[in-house]
Amino acid sequence: MSESLLSSGAKPHEIGASLARDTAAPAVAPQGADIWPTNAIRVVSVVLPSLFLAAILMQPVADPKLMFLDALAAAEYADYCCRPYYGFVSTVGIMLWVATAAVCLFSAIAFALARRARPVVLFAGAAGLLSGWLALDDAFLLHEVVLPHFGVAQNLVLAANALFAIAYVGASLRLIWTVDKWLLLLACGALATSMGVDVVFHSLDPVLVYVEDSAKFFGIFCWASFHVTTMARLFLAPSALETAATSAPAGAPARR
Repeated sequence: MSESLLSSGAKPHEIGASLARDTAAPAVAPQGADIWPTNAIRVVSVVLPSLFLAAILMQPVADPKLMFLDALAAAEYADYCCRPYYGFVSTVGIMLWVATAAVCLFSAIAFALARRARPVVLFAGAAGLLSGWLALDDAFLLHEVVLPHFGVAQNLVLAANALFAIAYVGASLRLIWTVDKWLLLLACGALATSMGVDVVFHSLDPVLVYVEDSAKFFGIFCWASFHVTTMARLFLAPSALETAATSAPAGAPARR
């Protein structure tokens, strides 16, 4: 290329520009933009909690119902008190809420300090605060015991939680639509199923307890998987996702 330019009488600066183009490194897609293992994450997010719940239900050592119930509820319900496995599934779920909140809030602070796009910071912060509140609610039975004691109806608290979750998803819809909306939809569907069983039946019947708390744990696991992997993806491929977060994705409802 440079020899043809010399023979054609090109000027030195034109030859230099041509050489720069010839030796420039080929463009590389942002890391994680096209090779993110979305399907693998979905499979793991479904298989792991399913295996965990199946193991709890089939183990021969303890009453599964006492492992699904909250530790306090199990202690009140059981004929004997107390055993370390009371509330085991519930406690693991709380740990997942807390881990999700910690990852998201840390990410929000890091994104803010790095002056990342405002929607990205708000997404991480809102996810962390909502996950943290749900962890507190689960750990201290806020909607079941504490707030009703002060005159706030349980169903009102559950409705407020649902509205907060809907507002969070609506505010972050562009980013959610870009990453893995189906995994978050699965999480929200499972949590809504658990809430519905609780509101409609509110029973300690073993079958209903298994349905309610299995759906709840499954939803928490998928919620944690979605948010932790999304935060990782925002660290690994910031430019691609920030562009998507500030522009309407294909197929998503446009904002007016």
